Amino acid sequence: MNFKVDEMYHGFKLLREEKICEAQSIARVFEHVKSGARLLHLANEDDNKLFSIGFRTTPTDSTGVAHILEHSVLCGSRKFKAKDPFGDIEKSSLNTFLNAMTYTDKTIYPVSSRNHKDFMNLMDVYLDAVLHPRIYENHEILRQEGWRYEIDSNTNKLCYKGVVYSEMQGAVSSPEEVMASKIYSSLFPNTTYEFVSGGAPEDIPKLTQEQFEKFHSKYYHPTNSYIFLYGNQDLDNCLKFINEEYLDEFDRIEIPSCIEDTKIFTNIEEQIVEYSISEEDDDKNKSFLALNFAFGETKNGEDYLAYQILYDMLIESSASPIKEALLKVGIGECIIDIDEMNMDPTKKMLFPIVIKNADGDKKDEFKEIIFNTLKGLVEDGIDKDKLKASINTLEFALREADPWQIANKGIEYNQRVLNSWLYDGDPLTHLKYEENLNKIKNAINDGYFEKFIENNMINNKHCSLVVLNPKKGLEVDKNRLLEEKLENYKNSLSEEELEKLMERNEKLHQAQLREDTEEEKNTLPKLPMEEIDRKAEKIPSEVIKNKDYTLIKTNLKTNKIAYINFLFDATCIDEGNINYLGLLSDVLGEMDTKKRNYSKLITEIQKNTGGIHFENEVYTEKNNSMEYYPKFTIKSKVISKNISILLELIKEIIFDTKFDDSTRLKQIIQEIKSKLQMKLINAGHVIGMNNVLSKVSCSREYSDRVTGASYYKFICNLENNFENNVDEIKNKLSKVYKTIFNKNNLIVSIVGENGESDRLTSNINTILDSMNDSKYEPFKLEEKKGKDIEGIITASNVQYVIKGFNFAKLGYKYSGNLNVLENILENEYLYPMVRLQGGAYGCYMNIDKNGNMAFFSYRDPSLTKTIDVYNETYKFIDKIDFKKDDMDKFIIGTIGRVYEPLTLSQKGEKAVSNYICNVTYEDTQREKDEILNTTLDEMKEYTNMIKEGMNENYCTVVGNESKIKENSSIFNKIEKLI
Repeated sequence: MNFKVDEMYHGFKLLREEKICEAQSIARVFEHVKSGARLLHLANEDDNKLFSIGFRTTPTDSTGVAHILEHSVLCGSRKFKAKDPFGDIEKSSLNTFLNAMTYTDKTIYPVSSRNHKDFMNLMDVYLDAVLHPRIYENHEILRQEGWRYEIDSNTNKLCYKGVVYSEMQGAVSSPEEVMASKIYSSLFPNTTYEFVSGGAPEDIPKLTQEQFEKFHSKYYHPTNSYIFLYGNQDLDNCLKFINEEYLDEFDRIEIPSCIEDTKIFTNIEEQIVEYSISEEDDDKNKSFLALNFAFGETKNGEDYLAYQILYDMLIESSASPIKEALLKVGIGECIIDIDEMNMDPTKKMLFPIVIKNADGDKKDEFKEIIFNTLKGLVEDGIDKDKLKASINTLEFALREADPWQIANKGIEYNQRVLNSWLYDGDPLTHLKYEENLNKIKNAINDGYFEKFIENNMINNKHCSLVVLNPKKGLEVDKNRLLEEKLENYKNSLSEEELEKLMERNEKLHQAQLREDTEEEKNTLPKLPMEEIDRKAEKIPSEVIKNKDYTLIKTNLKTNKIAYINFLFDATCIDEGNINYLGLLSDVLGEMDTKKRNYSKLITEIQKNTGGIHFENEVYTEKNNSMEYYPKFTIKSKVISKNISILLELIKEIIFDTKFDDSTRLKQIIQEIKSKLQMKLINAGHVIGMNNVLSKVSCSREYSDRVTGASYYKFICNLENNFENNVDEIKNKLSKVYKTIFNKNNLIVSIVGENGESDRLTSNINTILDSMNDSKYEPFKLEEKKGKDIEGIITASNVQYVIKGFNFAKLGYKYSGNLNVLENILENEYLYPMVRLQGGAYGCYMNIDKNGNMAFFSYRDPSLTKTIDVYNETYKFIDKIDFKKDDMDKFIIGTIGRVYEPLTLSQKGEKAVSNYICNVTYEDTQREKDEILNTTLDEMKEYTNMIKEGMNENYCTVVGNESKIKENSSIFNKIEKLI
């Protein structure tokens, strides 16, 4: 259908139409005349269609109202009467993305699918949820998703429960996230950014039902909305549906959601705040220092590109001159970036420079070094190669448009659009980057970036210095005061009031467990089984056996980008050096080579490639968790014309790296430790799952030694004893380095077209000719004995509770229908029991084809109760009695989960994995058939398997010290990591 500017289409007026070459799309900007809703459509050939509706939400306190509302609107609506439409569509649709996100100044609801009917259903559910939620009639939603009083059955004490409350308890466990909120408030006082939009735990219980409803009625109106459509869909049909079903009933109103500007500072704002560490921890050099600048406006396309380039060069790159200057004088161990602090874009551009594990008393020296470094860059000129490297890094990211590697460009384009649209700028600004990028490239030699630094940083008074100091026992004191407050409140209640509170909670618990009626279920949209493609996707790959290596070619159109991986057989590394293989992956590319120093090496990599990374990966034979294949992998991407340069750089790294710089080696080890600490606090479930499954799976134990808790302990030991053992560290690292790069069992993978493959094979001897082919006795780990129930203490306010086993060892075989069981248990059992009743942010399962199965909770205030839920799972399975219609929904949802779209590089990695693990296309098709043919009886047959597995009692809890010690009787091993 041809659209014409200034014409009306189902209540929408087309304001503008423009071709966006950078996104390979036609952009159409509409306004819904009656309601004032804004709508942008990006039309292209991508079958992964996306719908998103967002609102500018600007809270005036830290009760987390925007965040709690984001959760709550998805708990039933005018049209969809089920108690949890979000959970229902998650388990029963083909969605490729389904989520909602709260930012500092906006809330968005994106959803995508490759199936047209499913896409229309999802759009319907989301629009009804945000515009007509049941929060006004069902006041229990706020208590479930936000906060409520509960009596702990074990202690009889009053406590707070709620999904968002638990989530934010976990968030504030991270000093990085505490620092983020302080940076916002220091730079933007008296604005919405001064408040914690996610909610501060101490403020969340201040939120009332009246305030909750008022926030929704104020901001969740079409006049304040930003609707985004992306992909290959019928736009006319979408506009008709959105207008007739929703927007036509609304009239345009005035909404005071604009974001205030802060008065420009005349002096640097300084704040000193605290975060908690335990009494036993050493508080020396545990401070965070942050020098932060705010300037310009995010909606300015050229300035925003220049800012991103500078941020990469000065903060994100290991070759950063600021990082080098700070580490040289011993201020801090690790620079942390915006992503690591979970910081969002704001109306003004934010440039925080944050160092971790520093001496708080050195704040003035920290500030002085940064300003001196910036002045030096302006006076002496910035290294043009470093600028070109950062420009190239940004250009790769802009073109791939998939930073999370989820094969969903619509998500990234939605984010880019809102970075200008939300601030009343041109919604297409950040999509049309080519002209501005070329302008910047051409201005490199004219002092462009030097002037940018001078204007926006050196001469910018709108700047803050934030010091985050450790304080022993701060959290203990807070918890004690909270307990006293709750105890006093409980004592103030009469017996009758206490009884009413308990009765209300019991009603909520019963409602959470209640099954929807058939009438309620029938309000939800259904996708017929006929919509499912019964054929498994075939990856177009080819295995070629060469004299020195095996080549796996995956032939896909990659727009001249080649994704090239080298996989080296790691069984040549003996048990005593497996940890060093983990260290090797972290130091390669970060140290000097015989040819150049590490800074110049990193610059060359960024300037000529899309990145070279080193990882330890462990593949497992299908149906056999004990037969594993450890690989040391080099992952890279490059424009095809630069393949020969890429190979020369890889050769330089793997043959000419020098390990003799003790200072640099220690810096890297300290940085590794700092990054792992963040992972331990924010992703404790990953650490805990590796720990549990390492007891039943050699592959998981191997992973633990190169990336998990075992590796973290190894790194801490290296740092603590570095001066005494530095020669041994270098020697062992060198030994592993010289051993691993070996032709034996070498696999090379490339994703691209024939031209890229030919360039690789004609240049690969650059590397192979220098590589040894020595024979080594392969080493494999032996199965562990013992069933420790472990408590791993970290600096978290909440827990990650994991329990797992290996069903193959119990005599059961993997079948595709286990994925349906996972879908059922997550949504019908774990979700209501652990999330809704227990107050955890989430609870999930993980099932591998090799027999590993694990249950894990995320940001969980409970501990033993969650374990009890896991142990009782078999009883739930035994009692299930789903109808065929219900089973069909579970099957459809499982297909959507298991067969998510893959990026181009992921398709290549899937082909490699299938080859190594001996998975054939017939296996893949069989798995899909098993999912599609799943029956209720097959689900019930897993009752005994789950019961036996839980009786094995492999369990790990990662998290809060007092909670673990409080329940010490259940553990036979407790250790403190951080």
